[in-house]
Amino acid sequence: MRDKILKRQDPHVNKILKDASVSILGCGGLGSNIAMSLARCGVGTIYLYDFDKVEYSNLNRQNYDQDDLGKSKVLQTKKKIHETIPYSKIYANEVYVSLDNLDEISEKTDIFIEAFDKKEMKSLVFEYFLGKKDKKLIIGSGLSGLGDLEDIKIKKIDNVTMIGDFTSSPESGLYLPYVGVIASLEALYAVKIIKGEYDGK
Repeated sequence: MRDKILKRQDPHVNKILKDASVSILGCGGLGSNIAMSLARCGVGTIYLYDFDKVEYSNLNRQNYDQDDLGKSKVLQTKKKIHETIPYSKIYANEVYVSLDNLDEISEKTDIFIEAFDKKEMKSLVFEYFLGKKDKKLIIGSGLSGLGDLEDIKIKKIDNVTMIGDFTSSPESGLYLPYVGVIASLEALYAVKIIKGEYDGK
């Protein structure tokens, strides 16, 4: 089944992606869409981390529907991926990411995607991973409103890749077309790192 689903992709890249693993920290507007994108690409193992439940205000941009309301975001994301493309191994961790568990989380994979809404969570993850040479972190910053593509920049700080416009704030509103662009770029750069054509430095 996997070969049939991925037949429009390069078979050599499919093999590389099958053996890869990625951790996604947060399963909201960024993370729920990133997880599905990476699974559709063929990433073999995905670890999901979030403690939140699905709310009505999530439905405008997050990969959930009304049947998911009140349910765990990580468990529902895992369910949706398995219903769509059952070849990926998904580990759903319903936990609050903090300094108390980042050491344990960081042992699971070498590639991490930050997908939180709150600035303090973004800062926590950035500060934790910055300078860890054996880890790669992809982080989104500035993804609110209805920005233009020319506003989006890719910044590299040591082992961290930052994607966004770096200026917009949630007060400008959160809209799927713009959030989705950032989510797709975060997923794209994860695939590039896995493939070895981008070192994240």
